[in-house]
Amino acid sequence: MALAEIQALLARLYTDDALRREFFETPIAVSTRFGLNADEAQCLAALDRRETETFAQSLIGKRALYARKGLPLTARALGARFDALLREAVRGGGKDGKSRGDAAALVALLARRLARGELEPLWIVDLARFELAFIDAGRAGPALFLKRFDFDVGSIATSLARDEAVKTVRRSTFGVWARPPRGRLRWRLFRS
Repeated sequence: MALAEIQALLARLYTDDALRREFFETPIAVSTRFGLNADEAQCLAALDRRETETFAQSLIGKRALYARKGLPLTARALGARFDALLREAVRGGGKDGKSRGDAAALVALLARRLARGELEPLWIVDLARFELAFIDAGRAGPALFLKRFDFDVGSIATSLARDEAVKTVRRSTFGVWARPPRGRLRWRLFRS
């Protein structure tokens, strides 16, 4: 058996909604497109659709849980919309399925939605980018990140953390995250 090809197809089936639909419509064609021979394709064609869908949804649920841990204030601000937006952001096979990749995909989706006027509050993208900066800076090794925000993300984050109403106006803010080799991460916001 071509184990690598089978694993690649299964991984895509569990993470790519469109490919999963196509597979259950034409399993042999999809399997051969992934390099499987006729016998291997026939074996995969026997996959139970409901079980596959259930497993795929459980993976999305895990990804949402990890994304909520990485972007807790963004999740709080979006409320019930968070999971649906994350699912939309990670739909398809192009994502890496890792926490940082999912968070970045969500930030990109939020930015697109905001640019089209389909998302509120207006500061949500800045907040998500602020939290994503901590994920990026939290990786091993030395780090130096500079980010510019249109809103005072420090005030927004503080209000959300305290469960207070967010009252903010546009105010350019710059963030710096730095960690020397084998040192602690330090960060600071500067308001203009």
